[in-house]
Order: sequence, then C-alpha cells, then structure tokens
Amino acid sequence: MEVVLVTLLTFLLAWGALAWVRPQAFTAGPAWLRGLGGLGAMGLALLGAVLLVLDGGLLGAALAVGGCGLALLAVWGGDLLWAGRRPLLAAASGAALLGGGLGWWVGGQAALGVWAMLSASLAVKTLWLLRQPEALRRLRGLRSHLKPWVVLLALAVLVRIPVPLWPEGFPLISLVQMGLISLAALWWGYAQVGARIGLLCALAFGLGLGVELLGSQTGLPFGRYTYQGAPPPTLLGVPLIVPLGWFALVLSAHVLAGGRPWLTGLLVVAWDLGLEALMPAQGYWTWQDPHPLWYGAPVQNYLAWFAVGFVISWLYGRLGPALHQSQSFAWAYRLEALFLPVGLALLGLWPAALVCGLAMNLLAWTEYLRRNGSPATDER
Repeated sequence: MEVVLVTLLTFLLAWGALAWVRPQAFTAGPAWLRGLGGLGAMGLALLGAVLLVLDGGLLGAALAVGGCGLALLAVWGGDLLWAGRRPLLAAASGAALLGGGLGWWVGGQAALGVWAMLSASLAVKTLWLLRQPEALRRLRGLRSHLKPWVVLLALAVLVRIPVPLWPEGFPLISLVQMGLISLAALWWGYAQVGARIGLLCALAFGLGLGVELLGSQTGLPFGRYTYQGAPPPTLLGVPLIVPLGWFALVLSAHVLAGGRPWLTGLLVVAWDLGLEALMPAQGYWTWQDPHPLWYGAPVQNYLAWFAVGFVISWLYGRLGPALHQSQSFAWAYRLEALFLPVGLALLGLWPAALVCGLAMNLLAWTEYLRRNGSPATDER
C-alpha cells in the first residue's frame, strides 16, 4: 500500500514540476542516443534483477522496474530527452528529490526512497515526451506500422520477465518464448516469400531434429551427450524447443548475416556458447564427452554448430533469396543477444554470461552499425 501511495504522490509532484516548464519543441539530438540510453537503462534493470534474486527486496524491484521503464523511454525519445535536458533535469530533479524524501519518510527505508525517485523520473520524462510533437509522431507511426510478428516478438521478450521470480517455471516459459519466436518467424517469413516459408520451416526443423537425434545416439556430429531426463514436451526424445530454435533463431541469424552462410554459422556458434551453460543447468541435456572444452561440450560441438547453421542458411538463401533483403527479423537475434547473457548472470554462470554476451553482441551490433551507415532497407 505504501508503494502505491508513494507512486501516486510522486506522479502528482512530477505533473506539478512540469507546470513550471514552458512548452516548446526541441530539435532532436543524435539518433544513437536512443540505443545507448536503452542499453544503459537495461543494465540498471539487470542490476535490479540480480538484487531481486539475491534478496527479493524492494530495492531490486525498484531498479528492475525503473530500468525497464527508462529503457522504453530512451528508445522512444532518448534523443528528444537529451535535447531538452536542461529544463527536464530541473523538473525531474525536483520531483525526484521531493518524491524520494517523501518515500523515505513514509516508509522509513531507503529502498522506498529509491522507488519514489525512479517513479518521479519516469513520470516527468513520460509527461514531457507526450508534449513533444516528434515523440507523438513516433507513437502514431508505431501504431500504424505495428505488425503482428512484431507483437509476437515483443511477447516473447515479456514472457521472460517472470523467470527470476519463478525459476521452476523455466521449461514452460522457454517453450512459450520459443513458440512465440517461431510464430513470429513464420508470420514475418510469409510476408517475404509467401507460403514457401512453410517449406523452409519444415526443412530447418527436420534437419535440426535429425542431427540432434543422430548426435544424441551416436556422438556425431556434436560429441557425446544425452537428452535423458529433458523436460517435456519432446519429439522422439528431443526437447521441442531445440528444433524450433534451429528454425527460428537461425533464420534471424541468416537475416542479420545478410544471407552469408559463413557469418550465420559464426552467429549460431556465439549463441551456443551461452546455451551450453544454460540448458544443461536446466536439465535439457547432459554432456558425457571425454574431451570437454566449454561447460562439458567438446570443440567438435562448435564446429558442428557452425556447419549446421551454414547448411540451414544456405538452404534459406537458395530457396528463399528474398528473406535477407529485409533486416527487420534480425531483431530476434539481437534481443537474444541481450537477454541470454542476463539469464546466465542471474543463474550465477558469469563466465558464460561474459563470453556469450561479448560474442553475440559484438557480431550482432557490429553488423547492425555497418548496415546502419548504408541506405535503409525495406522493413516489411
């Protein structure tokens, strides 16, 4: 009850603080501020999630919720917030200090003060953006261009949020998440190549399932491992999310790579650097190879991931050459590059979080920045 009361009061303080700021339009700052601000705020949310897992207190919740909110505001109008930073800083500081002091006084704890400060900052920035013509134009543009596959991809991100609070629900959450990404891939792919996306899905799914069956029974091509005890649902003993991942995430990597199979192979290897730590820890598979290199997986595992990713990407390029003409579905891989290391960190798998995070993000964002300097591609 105290949290609700303090949140409402800080919102009123933010509204009052903005009343002293003269309404005016500002020229937007550099566009890269939106991405940088979003990443920085997600770092704050990650810190909050870690604190939430460690002690479950209000401070962790404040940082996690506040960081997510600030990230959304940064992506929406980080360049506009920067342009109006002087009057905005005065209004936000006043509301945050008053709200933080109020929260500390009402609750008698510093965590509630932090919650109030973040609530005031979020309220000031949101109300200020709603007064900017460019910010409103972006909202209208988002509403008019929002596509069903984007909604599915956004839902795939949102379903991950309960994991720190409900770790025993990981199998269900992972299945729903991968199912949503696969549906998004099919929906997006249909807009690019029509019904042929069904054939490509069947080929990638079938190839992924086939190599996993071969690998788990013979040790080739990945090395010796078993799916015994894997959470359901399974298909011929292989967890369903595995072949779904070979279809959907490899498709996203293929798009990000611009249709180049060798780069797609590197992208899926970077992804697997995190999976080989996460999935055995969750009971999906167990490594039994006598020559482990990384969390039980041998070097041949990563060579095989490169080869399978290469082949699936080659099939996508041959049978659906229009797939990589639009870069929009590359965001599925970029989002995985942001959230998979977070999940690894929350489980205490810090070496994998660092290595996987660096590898995936270096490949994903270097390619994004390289393409961002060239003429915009069609993002149907």
